[in-house]
Amino acid sequence: MHVEILLLLCVCCVRRVTTYSDGRVEVSCQSMTPNHTDFKSQISSSPYKVSVNSTTFTPGQTITVTLQAAENASEFQGFMLQAREVDGKTAVGRFTSININQSRALNCFNIENSTLSQASADKKSQFEATWEAPANSSLGDIQFFVTFVKDYTCFWTMVNSSTIRIQSSTTIKPPAASQQTSSLPNSSHKNRHLSAVWLNVILHALILNSLLLLINL
Repeated sequence: MHVEILLLLCVCCVRRVTTYSDGRVEVSCQSMTPNHTDFKSQISSSPYKVSVNSTTFTPGQTITVTLQAAENASEFQGFMLQAREVDGKTAVGRFTSININQSRALNCFNIENSTLSQASADKKSQFEATWEAPANSSLGDIQFFVTFVKDYTCFWTMVNSSTIRIQSSTTIKPPAASQQTSSLPNSSHKNRHLSAVWLNVILHALILNSLLLLINL
């Protein structure tokens, strides 16, 4: 009887350590919450952070995303990483250059490689990934969201990066030369007007002079 109880306890312990250790966490695509029975996400500040190498992005651009443990913090065993629009509920874009020894790509929300998770339960203090924005889309500003798993009983969900803003297109102004060219006809018109005025003055002077000569005769 004691042997049976001991075996049952061992099986339970092994289950807790190995559940989703290979990153197969598709069931958590929406909530990003590990299915760790009887345990909830920590409410304290996360000792892990997510950072990016850019503050803006354009369609088709790639961004380097870094997951990192704070100094003197314990390493993390697992993670789940997604990009979402600010206040969005689904993943956007896709991850590229995936190292299958470090991470596992998931097709959450039917988007290929839209999510990354750990490839094993090996402890890590840092992880880097490359994310690519959709080439043709109307995405707004985005953030990266991460669930960090320290161990089976301790994890933090929806740890977010700073906001990365979509870079808007700029309006091309017409060259200044075209404005200068458009002013040339006006100058020419003014010159013709002045010439006509002087011709009228000269003509009147000649007529007046002719009249004076006739009177003197």
